[in-house]
Formats: sequence, C-alpha cells, structure tokens
Amino acid sequence: MSRAKPRVLAELRPHPLAFASHHLLWIYIAAVSAALNLYHDTLASLASSLPLIGEYVGDYAPYAVWGVLILVPLLVISVLTISWRYLIVGILVTVGLPLVLRYFGWPYRPNLYFAGIAVGLLGVLSTEMHRRAHVYLVTDRGIVMEYRGLRSRRREILYSRITDLIMEKPFLGRIFGFGNIVPITGSGMGLGEDEAAVIVGGGAGRGVAAGVAVAGGRSVSVPRARTFYMLYAVPRPDDVYNIIVEAMRSTEEAPYLKKILEALESQKRGAEGEG
Repeated sequence: MSRAKPRVLAELRPHPLAFASHHLLWIYIAAVSAALNLYHDTLASLASSLPLIGEYVGDYAPYAVWGVLILVPLLVISVLTISWRYLIVGILVTVGLPLVLRYFGWPYRPNLYFAGIAVGLLGVLSTEMHRRAHVYLVTDRGIVMEYRGLRSRRREILYSRITDLIMEKPFLGRIFGFGNIVPITGSGMGLGEDEAAVIVGGGAGRGVAAGVAVAGGRSVSVPRARTFYMLYAVPRPDDVYNIIVEAMRSTEEAPYLKKILEALESQKRGAEGEG
C-alpha cells in the first residue's frame, strides 16, 4: 500500500527584498557607469588642466575614476563581509570589460560605460532569478527546501529530526515583514560558528631578541546555513513559524495516539473473545 503524499501547508519564496544588498550592488555599478558617461568630457577637461601631467592623463582620467568608484567600494565590502566574491566582481568589471573592448578593437567611449550599465542590469535580473529559484515547502511531515537553478539542490527535514527551530528578523525584515527560519538538526545542520580572538604581544631588541605573546579566543555556535538550506527571508515569518511548530506537535502526538488506539483495539478484541 503506497503512502499518501504529504500535505503542503505553505509554499514560500524569499521576500522580494531578500537580496536587496545584491540588487543595490548591481544598480550602483550601472549608476556609476551612467554618471561617468554623462560627465566624461567634464572630467577629461579638468584632468587636462592639471599642471605637468594634464596632457598625459586627461584622456584616461574618466576611465580611472570609473574604475576606482567601482573597485574600491567592492574591496571594502569584501573586507567587511570576509567574502572575496565582491572583489572578484569588481575586478571582472573594471579589468575584464576594458580588456574585452581592447580585444575586439572597440573604442572605450561610450562602449565601456554602456557595457557597465548592461552588466548592472543583467546583475539585477540574475539576482531576481536567483531569488525565484528558491522554493520552500512546509508539509505535514517536514520541511522541503529546494533551489531550482542551473544547479539543483534539495534538502528535506522530517519534523522528528528537528531539535530546535530558530527565527531571526533582520532590520529590513522588521520593517517589511520577512525573516529567516533555521531548522536545527541533531547533527548540527543549520549551525555555524562565530569566532573571536585576542592576541597580545611584546618584544625587545638591540642585538638580543626577546618577546612574549598571549592569545585567547572563543567560538560561539550560531544559527547559520545557506539560503537553500533554510527558510531564508520568508514573508510573514511569525505565521510560518507557528505553522511549523503546530505541525511538529502533531507529529509528536501522532505516535502516542496510535499506540493508544492500538491498545484500545486490542482490549476490544480481547473482550469480544471472552464474550
């Protein structure tokens, strides 16, 4: 006898603002490219008026400003977030685009700026497609998290395996009504670590080197998972959280009810046999 299909209690996708930082990154690249295309002649004129070096840098100054305005902020973001993906994007845009134009023999003006705008718009589109590729299903048996992109991923967790359920709301989430729900399993899936360390050192020189260093650190387990391994930035997180909690309680109560019914049926059959 085939088992009945699980009943879907909620089907969710990340909120449209879930990847707002990514959207802003691509919009920024497009905006910088559009602004430099608009003020190219003004910047070139100002650079040409510089004493001694003006005649050498005047024609290239706008392109240099364009590269700095894109690359430096992405470098800062990479350092702050400890993720090199932003720096890689900046290098691909500021170095890769000029090399492609040079390879095909196309002039930088206005092709470089138009290419920057096109990259920004394509980035916004790809980010939106990335958001829509996330699908979360809350069923009466467990939670299914899928990523339906070029590379498919699927994680299914039965309620019996969930040891803890954590809900978080970022700043924008508190305003616009979305948040993260991270199911924690007994194996530790859904947890990461934040580490902090302090190092104190000293030394003395003049022919003889001596030094001392004291190091200490700690790590704290925190809820953390990739966007396709948790319910990331789902709308109405409080309602979704309550639906999951109620479903978990139902699955916990079901085995006990089944045992009680089986015991009652056994007693009934025994009474009928005696009669």
